[in-house]
Amino acid sequence: MRCCFVIQHIGALGGTERAATGVMNGLMAAGCDALHLLEVAPLGSPLFPLDERIVRAHFSHGKVSLVRRWPSLVRWLRAYVRAHAIDVVVVVESTHALYAVPALAGTGVRTVVWEHFNFRADMGRRKRRLGRRIAGRWADHVVTLTQRDVTLWQEGMRVRADIRAIPNIAPAPKGSAYPQESRLALAVGRLAPQKGFDRLIAAWAQIARVAVAQGWRLEIVGDGPSRGVLQAQIDDAGLGSVVALVPATGTIEDFYKRAAFYCCTSRFEGLPMVLLEAAAWGLPIVSVNCETGPSDILVSGETGVLVEQDDWGAFVNAALRVMNDSELRQHMSHNARRRALEFSEQRVIARWRSLLGS
Repeated sequence: MRCCFVIQHIGALGGTERAATGVMNGLMAAGCDALHLLEVAPLGSPLFPLDERIVRAHFSHGKVSLVRRWPSLVRWLRAYVRAHAIDVVVVVESTHALYAVPALAGTGVRTVVWEHFNFRADMGRRKRRLGRRIAGRWADHVVTLTQRDVTLWQEGMRVRADIRAIPNIAPAPKGSAYPQESRLALAVGRLAPQKGFDRLIAAWAQIARVAVAQGWRLEIVGDGPSRGVLQAQIDDAGLGSVVALVPATGTIEDFYKRAAFYCCTSRFEGLPMVLLEAAAWGLPIVSVNCETGPSDILVSGETGVLVEQDDWGAFVNAALRVMNDSELRQHMSHNARRRALEFSEQRVIARWRSLLGS
């Protein structure tokens, strides 16, 4: 099987880049005959380790308009798959179906569109909505991250493609001991409205007033356009001594290994890599139940606490409960590592190989 992945870029610290890298590496380790990675507009070298046998190519070094450059993108991809005798193309993110699906029409190359957002989250982008329509009607396969999202696709449009859910890969559970004495709560992600860090800071303003929270600290690790707004929110609430915004890092494991629990307050998700990483490190998770993602990973009461979206009283109480009970944190930590095994590379790659026919 000669496979090709098409992506905007691989040189970022996002969950999409990490997930794509994990699947490509896993397919190579499982004996894929050849694997190519095509970037539309690369940002630089991969920030997650990438198997050196993967062949990399790109369309442009500069910013690319998928609309204005549509004819060139179609010709580029069509020529590439023919020149390299590609059997199947995996299109990472449905927006890229706009040119990828037409480019592969009539070539005999199977087309897989891999969606990383849930169907109801289009970020206000018409191109993403149109890309999904094209994928659902004319791609061979659509891959979502959760079974719930399969249902959302089927309810949202007439899907002719074979559609199935394949989750992201969790890192292997870590062997380090749970830091029982830690008083650090952690959140990781792009500083943008989707991740709901404004809601987390507002909740922490309530948490910090309770005696149980004395000595505890919240660190939010990431970069993004909301940094200034979030920092102002922290300062205005007088939380500067207990809440910190920390720049994104390539050594995020240093934060996971010393944290006591993880907080997720996202407005929407696909299947968040950060929750899989947190589980692998044995972190109890306190999360809101956005429509897809957290409920697929977190077993409420066993690996953490899941509360209804927008029930901030419940979120505050859940965080305080976890903070106040060291034995509960230890119990949840043990169960979180076991839960991460359900998303092991072996299990996930077996599902990708079944789909791709490798």
